[in-house]
Amino acid sequence: MLVLCAIGVLAPGRTASAQSPASLAAAARYSAHGEGDAVLVFRHDSLVFEDYQNGYDGRAPHALASGTKTFTCAIAALAQADSLLDLDEPVARTLVEFRADSLKAQVTIRELLSLTSGLEPELTAPWNGEYAAATRLPMVARPGERFAYGAAGFHVFGEVMHRKLGGEDVVAYLQRRIFDPLGIVVPFWLRDRAGRPHLAGGAALTARDWGRFGLLLLDRGRWRGRQLVPAAALAECRRGSAANAGYGLGLWLNAPLPKGPSPAGVRRAGPEDRRILAPDLPQDLFLAAGAGGQRLYVLPTQGLVVVRLGHNQRPDFKDEEFVRTLLGR
Repeated sequence: MLVLCAIGVLAPGRTASAQSPASLAAAARYSAHGEGDAVLVFRHDSLVFEDYQNGYDGRAPHALASGTKTFTCAIAALAQADSLLDLDEPVARTLVEFRADSLKAQVTIRELLSLTSGLEPELTAPWNGEYAAATRLPMVARPGERFAYGAAGFHVFGEVMHRKLGGEDVVAYLQRRIFDPLGIVVPFWLRDRAGRPHLAGGAALTARDWGRFGLLLLDRGRWRGRQLVPAAALAECRRGSAANAGYGLGLWLNAPLPKGPSPAGVRRAGPEDRRILAPDLPQDLFLAAGAGGQRLYVLPTQGLVVVRLGHNQRPDFKDEEFVRTLLGR
């Protein structure tokens, strides 16, 4: 189903890309075969393609799983603009619990969000307890030494923000500063028994609302002529680390693995740590990704934001194949 609906503004100088209706429909069929629930394509300021699949009608909020992680970078960018934090400040500046451990005392906020903190990456069933328990997890590597995917860093970041905000709920902060101007409604966000939101994977949104957030990322923090998030701060979301050039701050990047020896003490990411690596696809492609096939793809040079929702993570669904099909390649 094709629709036209002005909902955003393309940044000046951004190039245009016009995919054929046939390539968009082919991408939707590929998604549906891979147990997809929805494919939405936004081009510049318009929603140009919308297809709901396999019994999902698009009206109910959809769990984003780890697609939720991307919101943390927007929160961090806002907090920088509000002089609440610096990405490279030690977490121990806020969390006194980190000061007694010589390694934990070195961990920065950037390392929490780039998954290079060195903390044990996962709690056991954190939704049955309190996410603040992540502050007590042991260190398993030196800060910055290796990339380890998991939820713990985002839980710790949530505790940092809870204290930085003087007790204001971090999702309320995000709602007030970003979601309200974008017209995004958050009907559900998983919380622990202390009421803290699960920043690693707890959000549920409609596909259209997630797409609006993608348009904010596409337009470098601007929405209908208003700069909601400083562009320079938001750009940090797309900076990879020495340990993994393919992961920024809550975002997967289409960046090649570094060549040559690793910096001293740094274990660089290997293919098993990558979400997408396709040299034939735009190098500025980035995406939010969650279990079950939840995807928010942003292609800046094409002026595109693509939402793909799913209800199962089929091994034969490949991000690069989906994007190639959508681009008509």
